[in-house]
Amino acid sequence: MGSIANGTHRIVEPVIDVPVVIVGGGGCGLTTSIFLSDHGVEHFLFEKHPGTSRLPRAHYINQRSMEVFRQHNVAEHIKATSCPTGNLSRTDWRTPPGGNGPFDNRLLATMPAFGGQLGTPEGETYRKDGPELSTNLPLIRLEPVFRQVAEERNPGRILFSHSVQHISEQSDGVIVTVKASDGSIATYRAQYLIGADGGKLVGPQMGVEMEGPANIVKFASAYVRADLSKYCGDGTLITHYVNPDPEGEFDHGTLIKMGPTWNRHSEEWVFHYDYPVSDRTYTAEDLLPQIRQLLKAPELEVEILEVSHWILERRLATKYSQGRLFIAGDAAHRRPPLTGLGLNTAIEDAHNLTWKLALVLHGRAKPPLLDTYDAERRPIGRRNCDWAYHAYNNTFVLNAALGLAPGQRANNQERLSRLFEDSPQGETARYHLQRVFNTQDVEFSAHNIELGFVYSSGAVVPDGTTAPREDPGGKIYVPTTRPGHRLPHAWIERGGKTISTHDLIGSGKQHDLVLITDEAGNEWIKAADALTKKYGLRIGTAAIGAHPQSTHSDLYQNCDGVWAKVRGITDGGAILVRPDNFVIWRSLGPSMSNYTDLERDLKKVFI
Repeated sequence: MGSIANGTHRIVEPVIDVPVVIVGGGGCGLTTSIFLSDHGVEHFLFEKHPGTSRLPRAHYINQRSMEVFRQHNVAEHIKATSCPTGNLSRTDWRTPPGGNGPFDNRLLATMPAFGGQLGTPEGETYRKDGPELSTNLPLIRLEPVFRQVAEERNPGRILFSHSVQHISEQSDGVIVTVKASDGSIATYRAQYLIGADGGKLVGPQMGVEMEGPANIVKFASAYVRADLSKYCGDGTLITHYVNPDPEGEFDHGTLIKMGPTWNRHSEEWVFHYDYPVSDRTYTAEDLLPQIRQLLKAPELEVEILEVSHWILERRLATKYSQGRLFIAGDAAHRRPPLTGLGLNTAIEDAHNLTWKLALVLHGRAKPPLLDTYDAERRPIGRRNCDWAYHAYNNTFVLNAALGLAPGQRANNQERLSRLFEDSPQGETARYHLQRVFNTQDVEFSAHNIELGFVYSSGAVVPDGTTAPREDPGGKIYVPTTRPGHRLPHAWIERGGKTISTHDLIGSGKQHDLVLITDEAGNEWIKAADALTKKYGLRIGTAAIGAHPQSTHSDLYQNCDGVWAKVRGITDGGAILVRPDNFVIWRSLGPSMSNYTDLERDLKKVFI
């Protein structure tokens, strides 16, 4: 027996050694655990609460996250209970549906959302660009899925009701003191520690500061059970209600389906109300009449399951890593919920960090690779924070276009009279109102924000080409194999089995990298095989036919011609893909240096 000095603490051995400790068992921490397990990294996860989320909170899972879950064999678990894409295909703005006045139950504006409308150009764009589509499943149902999968893949080491008491970074690891619900104390020595704890412990330990505006506005959220089938369509996920003549405190509010039935007969819903930041809070008894008056449904039966309060902010951590400590998710970035970039950004944090930790811990990459986590993810955190904040600020444009003012009944009635007038002037007013509301596509159709982010770091080898022009509207995603970009999706087939190009990398159990070439790229395949033997870096290979007449049995066939359009290389070129399906390196054509350029550039990143 011995002891380890730790400031004023003295830790009595034995100490449990483990490669990685995760602090926090929410959506970010649990997905981090799943990915680490798939990469063969031993770890413990500690969560102070006894169970998963009691609130729906985050609910939208975007297309990029779903293809990540496809890679790690979690997508089917999610789709078993999540919202079908067609049932999250629109967002509406309406007047109160339960009243019988001339301006009640009116549609003010509507917008397609999340690529869910089948057969539309937008919907087909989403289907073309990814092997999976967006879905909706609130954390109250999603986190149990994550927890079950995490526990199956890392049994006995996903520990809820375990509170991390103290963290101390040492030269040979991170000492973590953990208290269980029975009061017992255990000590762990991790080589690395990931804070997915919302910024409560690990960030402050690192000296992280959160930059950006805070205390922007406060929300009261009511998680309810009610029959609202008369007030919401099957395909509408989010409805914004505007009451021009409120009797209560709120003249507007947002209603969101929460399932488990995903049409108009959804059993559970969330109402969001915003108000100036103050100490004011609302109880269930306060909010029940507010819900009824917003809908003008005084007899509506509503069971309020939970009430929560939260403050909207746009905050970004000054750093994502320090030494052996890392932060991810809300510990690193907090932004308005518009565009659904909270949980989805956290999933990408976990996806980016875990493969790098795995390669370093397995001895197939040097520790400087871990420095690229901050270099890659913090700029994306800033981008997503700024985008969500922009989408929030654009709601003031919508409100101005609507022209309704709190407490001005006569003016509001006049405005609605002109808006719904059965005349050419009324038609023009409605047309221009819809034009303004269409600008909120920055929230509901941010296709490029979800798929088009780009990495520039030491984990990417530039090839001297110019990036596609970024769509300032956030919608238009341009697939490209340029290094630093997401590998384009295309359907390919071999031996009667059709897969996505994204499926080539797998979940991390077989390959560290995948080299993609064509029927003229056999020398690249030989070079990759030789480097696998020389350095132990597991490089899988795949040849995708560039020409229909190529029929070699080992060749993948391009099913629909998409790959030929997006591959970005000429015959005999090659693309090297990282474990997160981002392109790390590319040769536009055959090697000009007897294929030694692949080894040279791999050494820059890993060796």
